[in-house]
Amino acid sequence: MEHLRLDLLQMSKAVALVHSGLTLREIEVLKWSAEGKTAAEVALILDVKIRTVNFHIGSAIRKMGVSNKTSAVVQAALHGVFRP
Repeated sequence: MEHLRLDLLQMSKAVALVHSGLTLREIEVLKWSAEGKTAAEVALILDVKIRTVNFHIGSAIRKMGVSNKTSAVVQAALHGVFRP
């Protein structure tokens, strides 16, 4: 199955979160998490190690001031990052 990276529209919607300190990679990992992908699946999609995915998730959680991955995904969604 072919997976696409963040497209330009999603990247433009991510600007608000990037300006708040999130990197595009953190946003990308949250996007795949919102799609229901596990850390192992995201690692395969992005061609990185599982540890790297978990690092980006943890970093996003800290920067967003939330307590877990689900809360981070919800906040990102509320900011419009995942809208087509």
